[in-house]
Amino acid sequence: MEDRLWKLEEKLNQYIQENGHLKTMERKLNKYMEEHGRLLQQNQKLQRRVSKTEKKNGELTIKISSLEEKVKEIQQSNDKFPATVASTEQVAFYAYMSTNTPANLRQHHTLIYDVVKINKGQGYHQDDGIFTVPSSGVYVFTWTVAVKSYGWASTELVINGVVFGATYAHGESRDWDHSSGNVVVETHTADHVYIRMQENGMDVVVSNERGRSSFSGWKLF
Repeated sequence: MEDRLWKLEEKLNQYIQENGHLKTMERKLNKYMEEHGRLLQQNQKLQRRVSKTEKKNGELTIKISSLEEKVKEIQQSNDKFPATVASTEQVAFYAYMSTNTPANLRQHHTLIYDVVKINKGQGYHQDDGIFTVPSSGVYVFTWTVAVKSYGWASTELVINGVVFGATYAHGESRDWDHSSGNVVVETHTADHVYIRMQENGMDVVVSNERGRSSFSGWKLF
């Protein structure tokens, strides 16, 4: 009997120990389940954040694409109208005749000032005496004409075939005459500005060390 009781007690102790192990495992399992639930909640929050971020990224991508298209359109527009970009450039020129003209120039003969001292904007052309406006704006133009004794010359400033100013020089006996003209005018890109004879002249237009016949202009704004 005692032997049987001892074995029963031994089994009971064994069951108690196993039951303790099971409770320990149950507690660990409960902790694991709690941790799993917490991690699951965090994962769901992260997924929601990722979804929001992806949505914002998509919206930003659309905005960036739209801005790139607008920039492209502006660049294409600037390429079509380069003069609007260059409207603030500095423009100024000054040129004079290197020598006297031939005598008795005919009406509407264009005067050519072949010595160029400054030509900012590259608008003046010394080969034909024409200033081509590089950018629209308000310009000042001035020109001078010298004649010998008994000679005379009537000149005019012309823009695209329209007269905007005129001068007259008439030398008397033993005296030269020197006339000058000034014009302030609004011009546009590619306009042609030049000086020509208003009518037939007498003798030569003079230009030498004693006095230069000149043509100049500059952009005010």
